[in-house]
Formats: sequence, C-alpha cells, structure tokens
Amino acid sequence: MIKVRDLTKLYRVPKQNYKKNLKNWIWTPTEEKVGVEGINFEISDGEIVGFIGQNGAGKTTTIKMLSGILTPTSGIVEVNGYIPYQDRGKYTKEIGVLMGQKSILFYDIPVIESLKFYKDVYALSTKEFEERMQLLSDKLNLESLLKIPVRKLSLGQRMRCEFVASLLHNPKILFLDEPTLGLDIIAKQKILDFLTFLNTELNTTIFLTTHDLNDIDRLCKRIIILDKGRVCYDGNLDQIESRDKYKIIQVKHHEDFDISKIIPRNYAMSLSSNKFESLIKVPIDKLTTTINNLLNRNEIFDININYLSLEEIIRDMYEKPDKEEVSNG
Repeated sequence: MIKVRDLTKLYRVPKQNYKKNLKNWIWTPTEEKVGVEGINFEISDGEIVGFIGQNGAGKTTTIKMLSGILTPTSGIVEVNGYIPYQDRGKYTKEIGVLMGQKSILFYDIPVIESLKFYKDVYALSTKEFEERMQLLSDKLNLESLLKIPVRKLSLGQRMRCEFVASLLHNPKILFLDEPTLGLDIIAKQKILDFLTFLNTELNTTIFLTTHDLNDIDRLCKRIIILDKGRVCYDGNLDQIESRDKYKIIQVKHHEDFDISKIIPRNYAMSLSSNKFESLIKVPIDKLTTTINNLLNRNEIFDININYLSLEEIIRDMYEKPDKEEVSNG
C-alpha cells in the first residue's frame, strides 16, 4: 500500500550569521536544512500506524510528500501504485488528508454547501453523495450542524465536519496530522471512536501523526518514531524496549515523609516526589521488594501500580545518547 525507500527532503533556507556586504544584501546566502533523511518503511492495507517525533523531526514533511504536496529531494515514495507528486490528479481520489490546523471548509457558508462543493470536486453522483453523507453524518452526529456556517462551530464540531469533507470520496488511505489537537475529552472520544470504525469496518488505512501519545496508545498497534529526520524505531507498540520491563508505583503519603530514604537508588530507575505523592519507576524484578518496603511504613496510606506510559518510554528513547536506526523492529 505505502512504500518508502531512502526518502529525503532538503530545504534551502536563509543562512544564519552570514557576513553582511553588498552582494549578500542583494542575494541572501542560503544553506540546506534536512527535513527527512533516508527514511524507509512499508505500510500494508488496513493498518493504523502512529507516526511520532519531537517538533522539527520531519513528521509533517513526510505526510506532505506522501500526499503529493511536496516533491522529495531524493528517494522513492509509492502509495497504492501511484507516485504522489507525479500522479496527483488520479492519486488524490485515493486518499484523504486532514491537518488539524488547516481547514478545508469555507468559513462563511453553511457546512452542507462546502460538502456539496467537494461532491463536485470528486465527481460524485447524487446517489453516492447522499449515501456517503448518511453514513458519515450518522457516525459523527452531524445532522444539526450541516446548515450552520463554519465560523459558528466549536473546534470539536468543525473537526467532525472536516472529517466528512475528507472522506466523502471514500478514500482507501487517510493521512492525519494532529486531528485531535485542542479538542476536549468528549470531542476527542468521538473522533477516536470514528477512526476505529473506519479502520475495522471499512478497512481504511490510517497514517496518524500526533503529539498526543494517548491517541497513539489507544489506536495503533505499530508506531514509527522519527528523530532529526531519521527513523529511530519502527515496530509493534507492545514490543518497544522496556515497555514490560518496568512498572510505575504511585505512592500517597503524609507531608513529612521522604520516600527516597526507603527506596534504594539501584532499585528505582527514576524518582519524583511532591508533598503528598511520589512516582517511582521500578524494574519488574525489584517490584516485590519495593512494595514490601512501602507496605511497612505507616506514613504511606495508598499504593497503585501502573504500566509505564508511552510518553515516558518515548522520552527515554530520545534521551539515549547513542540511538541507532531500527527498521521493522
């Protein structure tokens, strides 16, 4: 479905701290900046893949190349048999693209009028349009929103309408860039449930970029992690190194209790504490000993054991001094 080989994108940007003279005043010196560098991955039909990384890692650049908006500097990208930047006319009928910060709806007219515009763009028949609208409207509860101008919608309402506009033509692949950014809990839940429906019931392939790792944890079995334009992890979410090697112990205690006095540093991998609560990251083989130490203290009145969060794991990966690129790990 999606094949990427040695994909690289370089940008020409104004050079920093250049010598100022008459020539440079007329022609500003430039330098190359790496967007992504030699990345490789394949995504099969019907997968949901989380694509994550820090700001500037190259996530949006990659999505723009996969969707045909940007032309790669070098490398190969093929999606559903098309080369995106060469076959855009036919290719755009196969994909849906939604970027949370960029609306594709018309600001001052009712939502339904924007959707009718996209009906014509994708050359849908009246029957196809009505059937698709019925399905999507039912799933996203849009009936009451269709006659309201986009500018009067809340962010959550607008995003549900944006999804309909991106999915009217029944694309096989959906590229999402921060689709839940800024949404409240209820609105986010509706979007996540809808994405699950698209994947499980309609077999839509979903390529999801987000900073919200809870979204990734709930939706994706596989993740690709970028660091400075290169893939540093590509594999099953459950097989990330250390995910099952540690537990987080949440300890609630009295104000005057210093938990570091009873937790040996060679047991606890990390330690954070405030007046009434401490979080301890403990290796699995030290868990029983650590819990026994805690249970013997009268100052402690509650203990909870939790999984290591995906956010904590990713942070640890970025903090490793020597990261090696891993593919299909």
